[in-house]
Order: sequence, then structure tokens, then C-alpha cells
Amino acid sequence: MEIREEQLAALRSEARRKYQVMIDYIKDQVGEGCEYLNDLVRVVVSERGCYYEFRDMPEEFSGAVGSGFTHEFIGSTKALELLAQLQHLVETSDESNTRELALLVVYSRDGLYNRDETYIYHTGEDGEIEVDDPAEPIVSGHLRPGVVPLFFKVKVDSDLAIPLLGAKRGVMFFVANLTDQHLLVAIPHEGIGVTDLSQIPASELVH
Repeated sequence: MEIREEQLAALRSEARRKYQVMIDYIKDQVGEGCEYLNDLVRVVVSERGCYYEFRDMPEEFSGAVGSGFTHEFIGSTKALELLAQLQHLVETSDESNTRELALLVVYSRDGLYNRDETYIYHTGEDGEIEVDDPAEPIVSGHLRPGVVPLFFKVKVDSDLAIPLLGAKRGVMFFVANLTDQHLLVAIPHEGIGVTDLSQIPASELVH
């Protein structure tokens, strides 16, 4: 199912309304930390947590408070290997092994406004988007084999995610740099599930 532009606009407006207080709280808890930037994304990592936000779309935000995350710098070859794993995850997930799988890949800053520069995939639990057939994945755009994007994020609750994340549930995001050293953050989650900002205690994973 193709996601419509009016759905995206409604989601952005709703996110700003519902989540701004929690976003401000997470930023305050994480503190200044180390900042990483590219044309699209700002990331802050400290001993107290981490988060990312889109520079021109701050409601696109995810992070965690606490020490239950890892970050590392990887090369372009490793980044493309991870994207191939994510594509395999999309192709092999079904109701028997996956509760939720959400993938966002942005290839250029124009991806904020041009859907040809963005790939979106979502299947599983989501009360935010009204769809005609909830069992059908929401898909927009295409993955580009061999192309390193500016940013990607996966939010997952799947038995197939263990080799990728070290856990069934969690969030992983990637931020490309001008050099061949790109930032990768993994936030495995051992609780009941990976839930939205409005649904969880502030000490857990937020998305």
C-alpha cells in the first residue's frame, strides 16, 4: 500500500502536538554530549543516552535514556551490508516471525520533500496511520542497492532481528558522513515491546 502525502502531513502535525514535551525531556536528560551532523540529521550521544532528529523536521525523532545502547563508526561497505540485511528482513518477515517492522531510508536532503529520494516500509502494529487493509505493508519509494543513504532507521520487533540488533526488539539508526566513517547507533530493547513516545515511561526507549 502506498502512503499518501496527506497522511504524512497529518502524522507530522500530530507528532508535534503529542510528543514535544517528551522530546524536550529526552533532550534535557541526554544533555549536550557529542554532536554529529550531516545535511539531514543531528545526533547527540552522551553517557546518559542518545537521540537523533531531522534538522528540518524535528518531529522525526528517536532516542533512549540510559546506557542500554551502543554506537560505532562504520565504513560504506559495512553500511551497504546492513542495508542488504534489512532488505532481506523485509523480504522474509511475515506474521509468524514479525510483530512490527518499520524502515526509513533517506538518500538526500530532498527526501524530506521528494518521495523519490526516500524509502518507507512499515508492517505490524501502528495506530497512527489509517489504512484500508491493516495486514498490507505500507510502502513508499524503493531501496537502491549499492547506494549509501544519508540516513536510515529501522524499528523492529521480530525473531529475525537478533543477528542484526542482538535482540528481537529495538531501534537502529545510521547517519552518513562526508568521509567513510559513518555513525551507527543500536538500541536493543528487552522490555515488552518497542513503543511510541506517548506510551512508555521516560526511562525506556523512545521513538
